Amino acid sequence: MTARRKTGLFMVLPAIILFLVMTIYPFVYMIYNSFTNLDLSKAGTGQFIGFKNYTDIIRDQLALSSIEFTALMVLIAVPVEMVLGLGLSYLIRGLFAEKTLRSLFLIPMMVPAAVGGFGWKMLFNFIFGPINYFLSLFGLQPIEWFGKINSARTAVMIVEIWQWTPFVFLILYAALQALPKDILDAGKVDGASGWRLFLHIELPLLRPILYVTLLLRVIDVLRTFDSVYMTTYGGPGSATSTWSFYAYKVTVSYGWNIGYGSALCVILVIVSGILINTLTKILNIGRELGLSKE
Repeated sequence: MTARRKTGLFMVLPAIILFLVMTIYPFVYMIYNSFTNLDLSKAGTGQFIGFKNYTDIIRDQLALSSIEFTALMVLIAVPVEMVLGLGLSYLIRGLFAEKTLRSLFLIPMMVPAAVGGFGWKMLFNFIFGPINYFLSLFGLQPIEWFGKINSARTAVMIVEIWQWTPFVFLILYAALQALPKDILDAGKVDGASGWRLFLHIELPLLRPILYVTLLLRVIDVLRTFDSVYMTTYGGPGSATSTWSFYAYKVTVSYGWNIGYGSALCVILVIVSGILINTLTKILNIGRELGLSKE
């Protein structure tokens, strides 16, 4: 090894050590705890129990309910965010107040989750909420948004879509602005314009960014916590409890079962990894981004 390489290695060594201490060690410690019965509310725990925590999860109805709602968030909220973000980024271009609208669209993303969640909780209030008042103008009955399973799940998804559609919009709007002008001009010369130009030229050019944005949103939705915490706290029952939120409740909210909570977190990491890898292969993201020749 040359002196230059040794110097370079010496310079990055503190960063590598910091990464291992701050990231790898907690993750390994979590995996270890997932095989123990460590419960901070009980004395004499922390013994190795093998895969018991993992087998218990299969029989845990609250955990299965959390999986169900998390899957619904991925299957419903993410596609809606993608469609709305793409639609807004396309429709806003060339408008008179484009810059102003662009800034307004980004506001929900900049609002702290605690503030946004509290605001939506007031909006969805059964008695005083403006949403039920608005529905009453059309002769509709007020909805007990957080009192029933379907309406509570719908409310949480609305909050999630409201907060993160701007993220999709921002990425796709920037991508639309960066599309190669010569290709667009060639399309216009051939007679394409408006919707046909977007559908046959702009959308295919956007495809790599669309796939990456989709991937980022799926990763983020799997970690959904704050919108649930601030609105429904997982209720009614466990109808709106996401996997991350359930792990939090088990570990530090209504229990201190570190072993079981660690097992939940390990499974979430494994499922996330499998899902992301599957999406990456199905969408062929590596080739779309020019990172792979396959």
